[in-house]
Amino acid sequence: MVILAAYLIVSLNNAASAYSEITKSVAYANRYVKDFKSRLDYSVYLAVVSNKQLKEVGDGVTTVNGVVTVNPYDYITEMEEACDKMTQNATVPLTQSQAGRIKNSLSSLRFCVQDLDKQIKERTSYDERMEYFNSNVKDLTTLVQTGIQDYVYLETSNFVTVQTELNRNNRNSTILAVGVAIVAMSISLLLSGRAARSVTRPIRDLCDLTEKVAGGDFSVKTQVEAGDEIAVLTRSFNDMTEEIGILVDDIRKKQENLRIIENRLLQEQINPHFLYNTLDAIVWLAEENKSAEVVKMVTSLSDFFRTTLSKGHDYITVKEERTHIESYLEIQQFRYQDILDYEIQMDEEIYGYIIPKLTLQPLVENALYHGIKNKRGKGKILITGKKQGDKIIFQVIDNGKGMTEEELNSLRKKMAGTDTGDEAKGFGVSNVNQRIKYYYGEEYGVFFESKENEGTNATIIIAAKNIQLPS
Repeated sequence: MVILAAYLIVSLNNAASAYSEITKSVAYANRYVKDFKSRLDYSVYLAVVSNKQLKEVGDGVTTVNGVVTVNPYDYITEMEEACDKMTQNATVPLTQSQAGRIKNSLSSLRFCVQDLDKQIKERTSYDERMEYFNSNVKDLTTLVQTGIQDYVYLETSNFVTVQTELNRNNRNSTILAVGVAIVAMSISLLLSGRAARSVTRPIRDLCDLTEKVAGGDFSVKTQVEAGDEIAVLTRSFNDMTEEIGILVDDIRKKQENLRIIENRLLQEQINPHFLYNTLDAIVWLAEENKSAEVVKMVTSLSDFFRTTLSKGHDYITVKEERTHIESYLEIQQFRYQDILDYEIQMDEEIYGYIIPKLTLQPLVENALYHGIKNKRGKGKILITGKKQGDKIIFQVIDNGKGMTEEELNSLRKKMAGTDTGDEAKGFGVSNVNQRIKYYYGEEYGVFFESKENEGTNATIIIAAKNIQLPS
């Protein structure tokens, strides 16, 4: 039992250390996921617009839209130092290489920033500076941002390896526990033949309880009725089973926390390009003095992010999800009014059901960018929701470009986790599928049907019940 306890403690410490290293690496990288691109892009943009040298823009100044400006050169240096730290924190060779690629991109970004600073100094035209900014600086900051996200994703994927190791250790622990129990019973039976009946009975009881512990019941205890060696053994057994039970419960809680962390990472799907493009459109409308359109766009954007943030909650009602995609489509229809029509048809009886947020929006975004935009002429997106028996069925239907049979099969494999050739493509809808299966069961999820040049039908099937919120 001492060997078993020592083995379990070592296994638990190793698992806790692995979780701690991965969590530390992910947490450090996440500090730059949200702010790097927005702060650097906006600081350089201010320099281009105001025709100032980059060092004159201002460092640490909070703008009216909440973005804190930076000195681009200092910020790139800070990010390069962060890449070195990310390399040290990396738990797998792939993420070490990823940090190196990010640093190489930062070197190219520094060159482009210097070149743009030179253009500002030489008073080149505004259009030339903006063209260079959009074509070089923004592309490189996007590449760095994506590189950091990929680093976080690769580090997070290592949780699966740690969990596999935990499962293997659990199996070994069970085998060791059974082995210890068998040895203990063999010795006890050999000695019990020479002992009195009063000695053999507590030993038999102890053997029975050992079998229960080997089966996973760590709550059992045996009564201490004597003051001899049997009593000492009994007390040790009770203490040991209690300690093992605590260790096993701790492992289970850590595994559950791991699944919660993975699920929340999967929900970080806000596309920064969508926000930038929307803000650019609002600026353009304001410059054209189209105040009514500005109010409408800002209202839609506010509704969109109000639902996206949801006061930190991971779950919203179906009605709130409808409002969310409606705000998203209102914004996109302004940008793509020549090619986009949409319609939302949902039965009011399902409005009150609580579902994971960002269930429909990734599918609507997928229909727009991979279906409607790639089609000649105007297209339409239809979103429906209704209850059928004990299920709720949502559909996102578009008459866009559609997919070939090969593309459709590749998407289905990605959603099933059997194809990881292109991690970026299909990532959002794959996350939706995984979250639905986690909350509702393996029989539910996202299902695709598509024909090339005819369109795509994405169907979400969930149980007609409110999900059980974690305590």
